Amino acid sequence: MSRPESEQSSIDISQIEKSFPAPPKSSHGFRKTLPPLPPMAEIERDAAEAIALEKNKVTAAEAEPKPSSPVRDEPNKGLLTLPFAISTPKPLRPFSPAEQRPATASTRRMSFVSIDPKRNLKYGVGKYASVELSPQPSEDPNDPLNWPLWKKNLNFLALLSVVAVVGAMKTALVTVHSVIAGQEGVRYTSAVALTAVPLIVSALSGMTSTIIARIWGKRPVYLVSIALMFIGSAWNINTGRSSAQNMAARIFQGLGWGAFDTLVLGSILDTFFEHERQTKILLYHTVSVGTTWGSPVIGGAVSMGARGFETQFEIFTAFLVILMPLIVFGAPETTYTRSSFDANDMFPMLTRSQARLPTITFTKDAVLQYLRKVEFSPYRVMIVDRALLMQAPRAAVAPSIILLFVVTLLPHVFLWSLTSSLSMLFAPSPFRLEESSLGLIFFAPFLLGTAAIVGLPMFLHQKRFSRTIHLVTLAVGAAFASIGMLSFGLYIVGSAQRLGQDGIVVIWGMAFKNNSISFPVISFLLGLLALGSAILDSTIQPVVQQSTAFTSANMNIALRNIADMKAGLACLRNLVAGAFILGIPNVVSSGDGLRGSAIATGVVQIFITAIVAAVYFDLGESVRRLDGVVMGLVDLSSLKQRGSFFDSD
Repeated sequence: MSRPESEQSSIDISQIEKSFPAPPKSSHGFRKTLPPLPPMAEIERDAAEAIALEKNKVTAAEAEPKPSSPVRDEPNKGLLTLPFAISTPKPLRPFSPAEQRPATASTRRMSFVSIDPKRNLKYGVGKYASVELSPQPSEDPNDPLNWPLWKKNLNFLALLSVVAVVGAMKTALVTVHSVIAGQEGVRYTSAVALTAVPLIVSALSGMTSTIIARIWGKRPVYLVSIALMFIGSAWNINTGRSSAQNMAARIFQGLGWGAFDTLVLGSILDTFFEHERQTKILLYHTVSVGTTWGSPVIGGAVSMGARGFETQFEIFTAFLVILMPLIVFGAPETTYTRSSFDANDMFPMLTRSQARLPTITFTKDAVLQYLRKVEFSPYRVMIVDRALLMQAPRAAVAPSIILLFVVTLLPHVFLWSLTSSLSMLFAPSPFRLEESSLGLIFFAPFLLGTAAIVGLPMFLHQKRFSRTIHLVTLAVGAAFASIGMLSFGLYIVGSAQRLGQDGIVVIWGMAFKNNSISFPVISFLLGLLALGSAILDSTIQPVVQQSTAFTSANMNIALRNIADMKAGLACLRNLVAGAFILGIPNVVSSGDGLRGSAIATGVVQIFITAIVAAVYFDLGESVRRLDGVVMGLVDLSSLKQRGSFFDSD
């Protein structure tokens, strides 16, 4: 029996929403705003639970009795046993309404698991068990990332020890330039060249070392470099006060410095994971700066002995005798070609040891076996072409490096130049400062410079390096550097006395008494200059990392570019610093020259910082794009060969 027609077709318009509810909106539609992401800890916990659940399922499936199969029960019929268990994929966890978002809305960086579900993501061990390893190591025990912790630390300690000796050797003669000029009967410019020329040579050898390391690895370069340092240091012990022999010995030392100025950072990046390397990089920079500006405090006092400055090289040679075997046996090759994807990563079995001390077996066989494994050059690149050889030189002239070079140059080279001129300014009458007193002037540069090197990177690492923080850091660094440069020259000129007073000595065209100048004030002003230089230098690492993250195809290329760009910057600064050390003593040898150079450098630094800050603020992305063009990282054919940016973390 049918209902009346009026009942079949009559619908109350006011109740239309109840009769025909609106369909749910698609989760893949466009939206103006996105709900907040779930906490990172929750995502990692869910991923860990999913992996554990999957492993439990595989274990349970293997424990259950299986029906007879020709694969397992009849192996004689030519069929092989499968080396892995087959399991159905786990269904995805349903999202809550608050978590639903378009697939392109995630702000978490891509990882190996998100790209290839068959690849197991590798995590740290111990307290870093929840930390995703970056870069992802291979399954090869020879991979430096897979070395035991004691082996990594031994390699780092060996390289860091040589870096300390290199820093001390660079400034070994700054307190005795006047003494050398008097003993050898040469002009002060010839004496100061013993500090300037090795720096210039180290810039050239540093770039050469970076190129050679591309072909044969870093280890042979380290071995040759420390041998050259040993020859130069031993030669400097007995030069017979000969200017030519002193120069030849210092050139040998400069040839050895270059590798340890440019390659050590690359070795750190090769060996340690991202969560391990920050403290190592900080310690490396601290030791390098601390020994450079702290060694004159001790070196000046040591040079007061009967043998003079040669005593310092006796100490350096003794240290190098100890460090050479340490480099030979404790610093293996760290260059390693790591594939973006490895079939073995589907079934990772390698365990990375966290032992802080090795298990040592002192037997004849164990020693012989270890010696057989020691190789001079275990690495050799397969293909050597122009692109490979030009990687480091191109990185040295990248626009980001040129901007960093310009904004950090004046404080860096003026600090080197003024400290190299202290002996000329204050050793003659009426001041008559001895080597130990000149060395004490370096205390404030050592203290303030080292404090900035330690403190600022820790602060910037905790904060996001935004444009605001970048500009504020540049402004503060330029302010301290300009104050130091201006005040140093104006204070000395302003301390001049009027002629006709008792005890007056005319020097540099001005009259001084022996107490006209306060040397603690001189030390403090140089400390301000060192502080400003260190603050400006603290922007180098964040800027380089931003550039490489923008232009590099994968993590391995990014780490290589970081090492190349910072090596190129170090070479450029050493080259110009050597030239300034040779020229500034002639400029500051008169009152007018000292005043003019102080005013010029202080004012020019402010203008340079303002221009560079404006470029970073308005054209930062364009600068990073140009980095990719100059370094050859944006060629589409090259990117196709190297892989996508998302091949690795």
